[in-house]
Amino acid sequence: MKEKTLLKINQLEEKYCHGCLLKKMNREQGTRTSAHKFCITECSVGLRIRSHGNQLQ
Repeated sequence: MKEKTLLKINQLEEKYCHGCLLKKMNREQGTRTSAHKFCITECSVGLRIRSHGNQLQ
């Protein structure tokens, strides 16, 4: 179960997060923390990753 969840997270990150223009723009206009906050609270992919991460707890 844990391995499948980690695989799902990695696949989402590789497919959508690497090269994300919104992430890049948020880092340039703010801080890494603000970019991370945007990703986990507003981005639909980030919310899915967060949801999968919560399953690991």
